[in-house]
Amino acid sequence: MGNNQSRETLDLIRKALVKVGSELSKRGVEFILIGSAVLPLLYGIDWNVHDIDIFITNKSTITEPDLFEEIARENDWDVGMDMNGMMYYEILINAQVIRVDLMENILDIYIPEEMIKNAVKVRVNGIEIRSIRLEDLLVLKAREASEEGDEFLSRIAEILADPESRLSINKEYLRRAINYYTDDRDSIERRLEKSGIYLE
Repeated sequence: MGNNQSRETLDLIRKALVKVGSELSKRGVEFILIGSAVLPLLYGIDWNVHDIDIFITNKSTITEPDLFEEIARENDWDVGMDMNGMMYYEILINAQVIRVDLMENILDIYIPEEMIKNAVKVRVNGIEIRSIRLEDLLVLKAREASEEGDEFLSRIAEILADPESRLSINKEYLRRAINYYTDDRDSIERRLEKSGIYLE
């Protein structure tokens, strides 16, 4: 993916995030950014972002679907449901469809309260968005235990190992984030180290 294409995609992601974020905020819906869009938006990493993952912290698309469907109707967005029963929006930005997944703690998805509290603020096109940190994202990808998650971790490990990259991780914070998942701690550590992300 060339730099121009990356910049264009990032611009679409920013606009979609601002649009959805503004509309959710108007209705008192609080959320944090949790997916790979964190990488270009917070850390300036050139990353091919396919969709936006946001985690709803104070409402639920499952118990209050009407609220989220109404927001979509008012903005002429398409609404869908993935195979896990999670709602998503598909919105049109510059003639491109961007998918925004509305996630919450159900089934295999679990974002601990501490991770939400530790979210950092980033300004995106003039509005403030809360986002998890890179260390949190690494833990979530390792806990996912999937081929896609392993590829993600390996690519981040390569960037961290590149002397020209200015990317770094706080290992003390990373260890703390791993400890939020007491039952999965050992497997998360193994997957991180197997990918080349070492805790020491």
